[in-house]
Amino acid sequence: MTSQNSTKIMPNKNTFRWGMLFLVWLLYFSFGITSVTIAPLAIPIMNDLEISYAQMGFILGAWQLVYIFTAYPLGVFIDKLSLRNSLGIGILLIWFSLIFRGMAVDFFTLLLAVIIFGFGGPIISIGAPKVISVWFKGNERNIAAGIYTTGPSIGAAVALGTAAPIDGLIGSWRGISLVYGVFVFLTIILWWLFSKNHYIDSTREKAVSAFETFKDLLSIRNVRIIMILAIASFFLNHGLNNWLPTLLQEKNISLTRAGFWSAISMLSGVIGLLIIPSIARHGYRIVILALIFIIASSTTFALIVFTDYPLYFSLIVSSIVRAPMMPILTLMLMETKGVGSIRMGAAGGLFFTAAEIGGFSGPFIIGVIRDRAGTMDLGLIVLGTFVALLILLLPILKEN
Repeated sequence: MTSQNSTKIMPNKNTFRWGMLFLVWLLYFSFGITSVTIAPLAIPIMNDLEISYAQMGFILGAWQLVYIFTAYPLGVFIDKLSLRNSLGIGILLIWFSLIFRGMAVDFFTLLLAVIIFGFGGPIISIGAPKVISVWFKGNERNIAAGIYTTGPSIGAAVALGTAAPIDGLIGSWRGISLVYGVFVFLTIILWWLFSKNHYIDSTREKAVSAFETFKDLLSIRNVRIIMILAIASFFLNHGLNNWLPTLLQEKNISLTRAGFWSAISMLSGVIGLLIIPSIARHGYRIVILALIFIIASSTTFALIVFTDYPLYFSLIVSSIVRAPMMPILTLMLMETKGVGSIRMGAAGGLFFTAAEIGGFSGPFIIGVIRDRAGTMDLGLIVLGTFVALLILLLPILKEN
């Protein structure tokens, strides 16, 4: 059946795939800039709203907690609705979350604003790899996966690097919601004006329940292992990224300088995203993951002992190797037998359900440890040790 949207593209006419990649990149950039609006100004926000480190840790991880419960049903929703419509809804919810953050008056209202992101964010993060899976094949898929995942890294870098100057210019941390909100709103307009559906987007499996799909996917060993790796990688990435500006400030680095180096760290991840997924071809991904885990663990421990430029160098290397974890794992997931493009929404939902267990617990646990120990160092030890243990899972992971 032909969709009412007349912009459905057949497989031999998918020349617009690079245009779709750009639009998806904009969505993921908006995702990144919104997700990191709080982290660089955590201390001013805590002082203004009178909340503790543990409460801020909960806020920083709140949308990841919501992900755990919304990712799979939203993934099934994406498989049933066109990508154009579902991603359009997702970016609208992200915009609402961003605007409401600037209106928060206490812990609970800020928490509610972040929770909204937990409904819009999964639609983008699950729908984006499905867009890549239906529009790109072969090594082009690896390249596209590396490119679109630079979006949240660059978005986060922009937020980390500009939040403090905007705060200083406007005189309030609330001003960032208005400034970033304008860009996200323009992204919404561009998406609805120019995005298109691929022919695969209208292809359906024989009717099965969401629960049956859930059971089928979990019966695949590779899916289960990838889910465990997703938990750990998000535990490290979200735990470290969300608290990085605060960690740097604890090393007597100013708010503006901490934001600057946090932004440089995030931008460094773009290097890894553009290079590592493109060379992580079939047959080499497990070895590359092993190297990533070893370097990520080592550089996390280095953040404890180093200061000044050795510290900044460790941050840059850490970001380069940590950033490609997600695209490599999602590439392995979409190429796993029994998943494919048609079920990538549901499989992506499972992936992010698992991943955001780590995404929530990372910032929250680091915040709790900071309250108890009075330092971020113990939290870094936990992060570094946890990711080092991932190497033990790689021998039983297969590339299909």
